[in-house]
Amino acid sequence: MRTYKIIHIKKEYQSFVIGREKMLHELLFDESHFVTEEPDELKFVCESLNTKNMKECIQDRLQRVFTNMTLNQDHIFFEHPVKGSIEMSFSPYYLHVSCEGSQMLDLDLFAGLSDTCDCYLAFQQEKNAFGWLKPIKIDSLHSFSEILDFV
Repeated sequence: MRTYKIIHIKKEYQSFVIGREKMLHELLFDESHFVTEEPDELKFVCESLNTKNMKECIQDRLQRVFTNMTLNQDHIFFEHPVKGSIEMSFSPYYLHVSCEGSQMLDLDLFAGLSDTCDCYLAFQQEKNAFGWLKPIKIDSLHSFSEILDFV
């Protein structure tokens, strides 16, 4: 099983986060933060998720690929007879995803989400890996050199 936490980085912080994804993961997803509530840093750096809109987009894009879908208030469950299953739960600032089966599930999910926004950053919990669901566009060479100065 592969688990992901997917966050929506605010546009104004994208250039700052590039190159610092691992530090952001350590800051945001230290298990001690989630004992009582989500950390303030998560609320500062991330957009709150519009769960209703996200559910509709995910449902629209993925229901054609998966044979079985179950939807309730806090969870979406997709199942494919060959690929496996995806279970999603929503929090105000991140999407928690569990994929069991083929890694094609992950690609289906990421493709569906990347169509909705270009600011999603996914962290794979087991491998301590991360990735942007869509490449970030740098406005100019000047802003890119500013990013490199921070790294």
